[in-house]
Amino acid sequence: MNAEPTPAPGVTLLDGAADEMVATVVHALRRLCAGEPLCHLRAPPVLAASVAERAGYAASFPHLLGTVSQGGAATDLVLTPAACYHVYPRYEGRTLDGPEELTVVADCFRQEATTERGRLRSFRMFETVLLGTPEQCLTWRDDRLDRLTGWLESLGVRPEAGLANDPFWGRTGKLLAAAQQADGLKWELAADVAPDVRQAVVSVNYHKEHFGAAFGIRTADGTPAHTACLGVGLDRLLLALQHAHGPMPEHWPTSVSAALTA
Repeated sequence: MNAEPTPAPGVTLLDGAADEMVATVVHALRRLCAGEPLCHLRAPPVLAASVAERAGYAASFPHLLGTVSQGGAATDLVLTPAACYHVYPRYEGRTLDGPEELTVVADCFRQEATTERGRLRSFRMFETVLLGTPEQCLTWRDDRLDRLTGWLESLGVRPEAGLANDPFWGRTGKLLAAAQQADGLKWELAADVAPDVRQAVVSVNYHKEHFGAAFGIRTADGTPAHTACLGVGLDRLLLALQHAHGPMPEHWPTSVSAALTA
């Protein structure tokens, strides 16, 4: 199982064994996060530029957003920065009868400035998204954080939980960052991906009514829906597994294989 570097920093090639392991991880995450049959989506690597703008990503992170051009002129597409951005337009203008949950996998891109191990520009992301009331989203977020913590522990990667800045509104200063952390909007689970290198492999985010208001999604009482999402960096998780157990899955502890196939 191997991830090879390419001439482009932060872009790797996976061999067949690594690609199969990513697929195994995705199936395990769907079983773990869903708990019941849900809608599962495979999103494309491109997104309507208008969605990135309405969601606030283009304004908050212009330095990370990759644009698609043709003949030197911008098109109506950008590169997908996070899998969940494909979800919200599907519910545009809808009134929810109850909470809605689905999972989505996408090839994502962010123009990261560093080549630190695990901080890729091109990567795959698994997300599960909930749309509902504030109470539903907060209960769901806490439950999914607990589930992923236990699962990562069963994989032997020793996760460490911590509060972080929420990426959906951007980092506009220390006061805003402090307020976001005080509200507990974003939690991350970090793991070792290389000697002396820890990266967030899981993030759990509560967006409040940000996306519900932006896309006209409402709950039964007519108020903007709240949303929450759980994201897993699949390439980073692969690195964490390799760091913990070596590059050959057939030599991993049986407990790890059981956690991936349960």
